[in-house]
Amino acid sequence: MKRAAALALALAVACSHRRAPVEYTHNRWDYWSFTARAGPQPEPNYLPWAMHREELPDGGEALIACRWTDDALPLHYFVESPVIPEELAGEWSNRSPEDYVTAVDEAFALWQRALGEPQRFTRAASAREAQLVIHLLAEVRQVGEGQLLGVVRGEEDRCHVKEAGSTPDRVEIAFAPHDASVFIADPIGLLTPRQVRAVALHEIGHLLGVSGQHSPLAGDVMYGLAGDRRIEALSEHDKNTLRALYALAPGTIYARLGEVKEPALRGVRREPPKLAGETLDPRHGFQVQFPKGWQAIKTPSGWIAVDGVSWDYDASIQVVASRGSVDAHLSLLAAKSRAQGEDVRREEFELDGAPVVRLIARGTERGEQIDVIDWGDGWVLVVMADARVEDFEFYRPWFQRVLLSVQRLDSGLTPKPKAER
Repeated sequence: MKRAAALALALAVACSHRRAPVEYTHNRWDYWSFTARAGPQPEPNYLPWAMHREELPDGGEALIACRWTDDALPLHYFVESPVIPEELAGEWSNRSPEDYVTAVDEAFALWQRALGEPQRFTRAASAREAQLVIHLLAEVRQVGEGQLLGVVRGEEDRCHVKEAGSTPDRVEIAFAPHDASVFIADPIGLLTPRQVRAVALHEIGHLLGVSGQHSPLAGDVMYGLAGDRRIEALSEHDKNTLRALYALAPGTIYARLGEVKEPALRGVRREPPKLAGETLDPRHGFQVQFPKGWQAIKTPSGWIAVDGVSWDYDASIQVVASRGSVDAHLSLLAAKSRAQGEDVRREEFELDGAPVVRLIARGTERGEQIDVIDWGDGWVLVVMADARVEDFEFYRPWFQRVLLSVQRLDSGLTPKPKAER
């Protein structure tokens, strides 16, 4: 999806008649300032990246929540059936146009289940009766070095600030994107309906309000990577971002650009490390306590906690279960660290009578502590913690307390193969 470059160009053209746009980088300080005003948000999320950069009536710039109004729901959509040339179908001639229409229906259904009320989608009988139209095109569209798989038409113009709002934190907006194109072929031939469903998931996210930016996290449907291997399942980040967006009033101002921001503090927290309550993972048979106030995020293989937010943090601690032996994991991790030019040191000790092997890896920017524990039945538990090099020693008491909190669940569960989960 080469959407970012197109958006940057559109912004440059739109701003050519006025002062240069303010340089801005998403940061946790603005996010926390926003949640202090707007209230807690579903987390983890990438809400700042869903915001639209718009000019305010007073000439300033701001990041604004742009979405469909509640009275526009349910959203009626229409899927334009593709015309598949015989030469393109080739060996996939058994794939019918209706297969691809169904794939888009499934994508809308996935968003529906993720968001719940009040967001709803209904298939319209014709494009003229629909608020959203998805065009399925059986052609290959190359852009730059890659292939375009989908695009929202007029993406850079779909949110418009009309006037000041009723409060300083609101503006009145117009938001009504209408068309998206999904390309169902690549140079090899037709994509599978499953691939097309994944592309449609991404484009529907833009139609719902995610701006021309993308999620900064590679495991999200709304990540901006081009190619035919799109993420097929909505992540917690995807779900929570849209849930947060639709809990906000349209036109809510997230941050005014160019204002003096709270400085990002360089020092780590100097208070004694305190732990929150237990985080349970029955999938892998362990429980752990993360530092109080850190954001805990469930992952496919365990849990991760960050001192900050998932996309901007000072330190992280991750507990994951993995198949294999302690020695095999240590060899792989050590080789990876050395390949990156990091200094690697090995330590061994016991935790509740069980041997633990630790690797300490220090690079030029970050330090990492990796503890590998034999979890039995061909599994290991890996506790990985990292921080900036200059803060690493300050964080090690937090890392150690988390490691000491790791316990087996009373049920005695051990990890199950993915096929059994």
